Amino acid sequence: MRSVLQSLLTASRLHSVSLKIGQRLALSYGAVILLLVLTMATAVFQLKTLSETTGEALNDRYPKTLLVNQLTQELGLIARAMRNALILAEDEQVAEQLRDISAAKIRMTQTLVELKQSVRDPVALDLMDKIRVVHSAYVINQDDFIQLIGSQRMGEARNLLVVDLHGYQNTYFELLEQLRRFQSERMVTASHEVERAYLSSRNWILSIAALALLLSVLVTASITRSLLAKLGGEPEYAAEVARTIAAGNLRVDVEVGHRDVSSLLYAMKLMQGKLIERDEAVQQVNAELVQLIETLRLTQSELVAQEKLAALGALVAGIAHELNTPIGNGLLAASTVVDRTSSFERNGLQTLTRSSLVRYLNEMEAAGDILLRNLSRASELIVSFKQLAVDRQSAQRRRFALTDVVNEVCLTLQPSLKAGAFHLEQQIPPDIRMLSYPGPLGQVLGNLINNAIRHGFEDRDEGLICITAIMKDAGHLELTVRDNGRGIDPAHLHRVFEPFFTTRLGSGGSGLGLHIAFNIVTSILAGKIRVDSVPGQGCTVTLLLPLETIDS
Repeated sequence: MRSVLQSLLTASRLHSVSLKIGQRLALSYGAVILLLVLTMATAVFQLKTLSETTGEALNDRYPKTLLVNQLTQELGLIARAMRNALILAEDEQVAEQLRDISAAKIRMTQTLVELKQSVRDPVALDLMDKIRVVHSAYVINQDDFIQLIGSQRMGEARNLLVVDLHGYQNTYFELLEQLRRFQSERMVTASHEVERAYLSSRNWILSIAALALLLSVLVTASITRSLLAKLGGEPEYAAEVARTIAAGNLRVDVEVGHRDVSSLLYAMKLMQGKLIERDEAVQQVNAELVQLIETLRLTQSELVAQEKLAALGALVAGIAHELNTPIGNGLLAASTVVDRTSSFERNGLQTLTRSSLVRYLNEMEAAGDILLRNLSRASELIVSFKQLAVDRQSAQRRRFALTDVVNEVCLTLQPSLKAGAFHLEQQIPPDIRMLSYPGPLGQVLGNLINNAIRHGFEDRDEGLICITAIMKDAGHLELTVRDNGRGIDPAHLHRVFEPFFTTRLGSGGSGLGLHIAFNIVTSILAGKIRVDSVPGQGCTVTLLLPLETIDS
């Protein structure tokens, strides 16, 4: 067993460098467990030996002693009964003593047989042979004594008892005493063997238990020392350093001894250095990113400014294009009026006729009509252009009921609706109140309704426009303008908010209505606008508006 433990410890020392801590723990505590198993096995073996020794003493030697004592008692009983038979005068009492003698004789015979069968020692066997010889002679004289008593020959029975039976009894008692002493000596020897077995078992168990305890202490100390060496110090210190580094304090001082080059604490110190390098690199990158973001912001501002200039250029070009036709037509009509008037002045005064005067007036009327229509068209375009630059500062922000604004818009547009069989319905809850800009909101609704009349109901004699509002959440409402007109072509749906985009170019459409509505909703009203349409099934414009806007 000691060689096994030495080999285990040697293997643990040889492989301690290559084995991991968990493997070393398993190997070391495996040795401890094996030692404990050996301790238990040894204890069981020693206890078995002790049990066998005790069992031998109890099952072999002690019963023999009991049998010898039983023979001694029976022999004493017979001796008393024979004396009593000579002393007692009544026949009944004498008969009872004779019965006791017969019964004791039978028990003695049976006891001698049992004792003979259990004796194995030569000394005891020799004594048993002597006892058997004495017993045979004693039994013969005993039978003669019983016959003499039975025939009332008391004097002869007394002489037989004194001369023969008494000597046999003394010899019998002496042999039994020798056998008893011999068995007692064997019992003492057995008790000494039991005691020696007990002491040996106890010493073995205590020795192995002490060895197991010592090995456990050595393994625990070795593993603890190994763990502390791996950690580089106390676990609390390593954990505190780890928590400090995890909290962001990378500059914490890590104390590492010169022997801790392979410890966890040393690895943490190396990691700390790497993290500091990474942190410095990240800070440098962040500084570069901040500078880059600032550059991008400036670039974005320049791009926005360029985009605004480009949009302004496109707007100016669009305005010039749109105004060119009516102003050109008006200029042509005006120049025609001037030419015809000069010609009429040169020629008409000399040969003025009724027909030439009528023709001249008709031409002036037509030219004036052309001039008036084109100047009116130019005026309408200028009004639309002015709406593109709605000044948010001029809009009044106040609290109002949504139903009031919708009713005002409907009342304003009612004359244009009477021109055709167009119906305007509204479903606005009366409890919706807003803190916003009612003027721009009414302008958006007016543009949406006019757009539906001009484009959705083109070439139609009737139609329905429905305005509804529902609450989306505690701070927003959804305002919807829906018509059952012709709808919008899917190819044009994504361009409806672009400036000057119209499908009725040259037919009274400027392409600014929805663009103006988009600008007002997203900038002034701080909301969102969406258009959904299916050709032939009408168009739906949805406004998502906050109940309260921030005053700018």
